Amino acid sequence: METWSVQPFIPGSLWAALAAGAVVLLAWYARRRPPVVSLRRWIAIIAMMSSSMGLVLLLLLNPIRVQTIPPPPGKPLLTVLVDATASMATPDVQGGTRYHAASDTAAKLAADLSDKFDVRIRSFAGEAAADTDPKQLAARPPVGRNTDLSLAIESCLDEDRPQGQAIALLSDGAHNAGIVAGVLASSRLAKAMASPVYTRTYGGASGGFDLGIELRSSQDLAFIGQKVLVTAHVTHIGLNQAHPTVSLYQDGAEIAKQQVDISPQSDENGLSIPADAHFWVSRDKVGVYPYEARVEPLPGELTQANNSAPYLLRVVDQPIHVLQIEGKPYWDSKFLMRTLGSVPAVELDSAVRITDSRVMWRTLTRAAPPTTNPTTAPAQATAVDAGADTGADAARLEKWEIRNDAGTLLSDPATLRKYQIIVLGRDAESFLTDSAVANLQSWVTHEGGALVCYRGSPTSVANEKLARLLPVRWTAGNESRYRVKMTDQGRDLHWLADVGWESDADPLAQLPALAESAAAERSKPLAIVLATGTQNSGASSPVVVYQPYGAGRVVVIEGAGMWRWAFLPPQYQKQEEVYPALWHSMLRWLVSGVGLMPGQKMSLRVEKLSFSNTEPAGATLLVREESLHGEPPQVQLVPDKVSGKQQPSPATFAPTPIPDVPGSFRVNFGKLPEGRYHANILGASSQDSFSRTVFDVRALGEEELEVGARPELMQRIAYESGGSVLGDDPAGDLRQRFNEHQARTHPARSRETTAWDKWWILAGVLGTWTISWWLRRAGGLV
Repeated sequence: METWSVQPFIPGSLWAALAAGAVVLLAWYARRRPPVVSLRRWIAIIAMMSSSMGLVLLLLLNPIRVQTIPPPPGKPLLTVLVDATASMATPDVQGGTRYHAASDTAAKLAADLSDKFDVRIRSFAGEAAADTDPKQLAARPPVGRNTDLSLAIESCLDEDRPQGQAIALLSDGAHNAGIVAGVLASSRLAKAMASPVYTRTYGGASGGFDLGIELRSSQDLAFIGQKVLVTAHVTHIGLNQAHPTVSLYQDGAEIAKQQVDISPQSDENGLSIPADAHFWVSRDKVGVYPYEARVEPLPGELTQANNSAPYLLRVVDQPIHVLQIEGKPYWDSKFLMRTLGSVPAVELDSAVRITDSRVMWRTLTRAAPPTTNPTTAPAQATAVDAGADTGADAARLEKWEIRNDAGTLLSDPATLRKYQIIVLGRDAESFLTDSAVANLQSWVTHEGGALVCYRGSPTSVANEKLARLLPVRWTAGNESRYRVKMTDQGRDLHWLADVGWESDADPLAQLPALAESAAAERSKPLAIVLATGTQNSGASSPVVVYQPYGAGRVVVIEGAGMWRWAFLPPQYQKQEEVYPALWHSMLRWLVSGVGLMPGQKMSLRVEKLSFSNTEPAGATLLVREESLHGEPPQVQLVPDKVSGKQQPSPATFAPTPIPDVPGSFRVNFGKLPEGRYHANILGASSQDSFSRTVFDVRALGEEELEVGARPELMQRIAYESGGSVLGDDPAGDLRQRFNEHQARTHPARSRETTAWDKWWILAGVLGTWTISWWLRRAGGLV
């Protein structure tokens, strides 16, 4: 089709004025014919002059020829994406499951829109599958393990389709592969590529009911003979009341069980409150011990994939070296030394300043008690009971001596390297010289040490260099008393996991008040407040504060008089185990966070004990730099209880360095079939529990658990991509909406050709003026 239009070079009023002037001039010129010019010649002259002026006026109008360009041959592409994940098997739509309803819709779209589109049908789960036909689609069961709407949309956008393309997304919207922002980003990419997504949601918000189990901590570190509390949270969906049984297994054998009560109560966020089961475990040999907590399934549960959870207990016999420093004798320091010494794995050094030139140095070691009678033993060596609360009955060897210079105690970096934990008491200025503070900072940062400031600020006068290391700042004030209360972060950290689990009450809040003279004014931005103190006036301040610092940790514990917690009056007798449990739990917590203990050359760890069979499993290998010569040792993976007919053989893997983290390596095992796996460092001693680890590979149960449809997400996908939500007539709605989309994004194209810039037109104008001039000259007018 061809049309003409004009786009004047000058305003229309000016062009009209020029045209009128040209007509007037030609009329005035033609009103009288010269006698020497014949009438015939005169008519030719006037005609040529009129044509010359008319052509100029016509070129000023800029005439343009418009030719319509036909659209590309062929039909637009319509990709029908059908969700084939396990959540689509939920029978909550009329006539059957969500998947059957979506398959029927896909078949109807293919039949009704084949005249308008090239229709292709695909099913998707983690990724889009190959093209299929409606019959094959309906025959396939929905068994996908995760719903990735982002990948499904992007897999349809790689086509170069000038006729246009569209996507029909038929799903329940239960995206569980990454964050929702990724889905919206894919939708905006579809809009940028002029590929609108038309959505239809299947299913409702409600599903069935389910029980699950989660562990407070999936991995724990313990010492030989130490009892560790294993807490299992029984989660539930859609249950008002039940009494399931929770069991603890080791090597497939049940070792303990208890019944829990499910209640319909919810927290402030509307989430169901889990029921807790508690078990005590301990081992008297070094090793890595896997356990499994299971909750008995109920008939009709959505899935049993989450009815068990793995637990790993790593038992060590390596001593924990603790250094306790006090500026003068205190009751608090005396009872703290007794409490720390009651842990069989602790080897304790204690330094108490008597005067500037006299420091009482005491050592508690794990050596066997002397065979001689204690009454005839030297005065500086006596046997000390290890304490019955840990279940150990070994004796300790206590030694003491007098040292002359407090300032040299921390001045040697090599001396600090043998300690994992240093406890600083009060009035410790004599020990904290500038070089000592620099060594402490280096020890925490690079050696992964844990610094504990006990009973507030370790110095009476502010030490700016030390203050950079600590997580709080203090302000002087009058002595005040307060009661301690755990914060939400403190409870989530489970520092006192072994205390107060029988009730919901805070075990610290029920203990006698503590005293302070210099209050912690504020905590630093990266610090975590685990407990606060509340005075009678209502004012509160941080009491237990923790902060990561480099590879180590720094903990500040406020308040004097904590020794009273070890000698409670009758009304507090129920809390008498809190004081030792607090310190024992803290020791285990601090040591478990250390990358490599002093003397330890390497360690193998997994980030989690249960991997999905759809994700790559992996571990982290830590190697002390000075012991690394050449390539790091390889890691062997040994399958155990792996599902499938053919059991995989043990395999070895070479670790790869982690960038910018010296001595750290990543071991990638890849995707593994379901089962249990043992990993160990080749060449390591069998007595080294840190060289071995255990993990499980399981099928995810999210698709069976999170079955609630998400129409709001499907609506956002349609909006962000430029599409719309399909109604009860999907084919008719899609046809209409896509036509409107095509009209907006693919309007009719045309080709415009101007007339004035053609050479032959310009030559014609010039020729007309030339002929006009020649006629006038030939007639004697020029």
